[in-house]
Amino acid sequence: MRRRIPSITALLCFEAAARTENFARAAEELNITQSALSRQIQGLEGFVKQLLFTRAKQRVTLTAAGKTLIAELSPQLEILEATFLKIKSHDNLDGALNVGVYPTLGSRWLMPKIMQLSQQQPGLTLNTITYLSNTEVDPILVDLAIVQGDPPWNGYRVDYLMGETLVAVAAPGFLESTVDQPTDLLNFRILQHSTRPETWNIWLADQNRSLPHRIIGPMFSQFEMLIDAVKGGHGLAILPRVLVERDLSDGTVVIAHPHEAIPQSAYYLLTPDMKVGVQKIERLRKWFLEPQTKPPSSRPQVGT
Repeated sequence: MRRRIPSITALLCFEAAARTENFARAAEELNITQSALSRQIQGLEGFVKQLLFTRAKQRVTLTAAGKTLIAELSPQLEILEATFLKIKSHDNLDGALNVGVYPTLGSRWLMPKIMQLSQQQPGLTLNTITYLSNTEVDPILVDLAIVQGDPPWNGYRVDYLMGETLVAVAAPGFLESTVDQPTDLLNFRILQHSTRPETWNIWLADQNRSLPHRIIGPMFSQFEMLIDAVKGGHGLAILPRVLVERDLSDGTVVIAHPHEAIPQSAYYLLTPDMKVGVQKIERLRKWFLEPQTKPPSSRPQVGT
């Protein structure tokens, strides 16, 4: 059965004109004449039986119908473009891949791995795309993404990457003596991460303790800033050990209390569903997963 949709040429002409709000500029971008672009858009307007633009001198403006169409069309064109990129690169093991990661995890954990990978696979280039929260992960932009939290993530294949260990840290000399009771740390200035305010609750609950009162203290949107604040002696923080291994080794931060908590949430490797099966993505996924420890038996397996 013949599909009742307009030509892809007409849709591309409309998208370019809607984006530039100028027929001449859109025609130049598509390497066609302005009259040819106008004919395509007129044909599209005839197909939908709606005016898509209002024309005023050299400028065009979307009508209400045009705004509705571009809002629906743009994501579909992006998906179509990603599909063809996937097909074109399906058997090509070299080239570039985009890995999504949090900024501090990227600089402190991922970068050393990228340097190692560049030696093993010199034909592969890794670009990093950073985000501060899981809601910012864009499946169109990333080929693989590293996130912390709990499954599921709809629209992605999910692989367990590694667990997380939470530790209490401070600057050397910040504590005058050893702290025995974990709640005694709350007598000092507490520093927190704005997207993970539950870390103190999690760390204390792991020792069958609870917060006696609400924590009031500075909040930081990035772990790098939070770590710098700890190193500067501005307060105590509960941090993922993977982010402060380097600082613990060189002595710029120290363990404020010996307990280490391992929460249920962990780090996971996400592959957008639309990119599953691309050989170079699959090879990179395998490289990420092979050296990692397997999840504890109590943790449910996810992904394939």
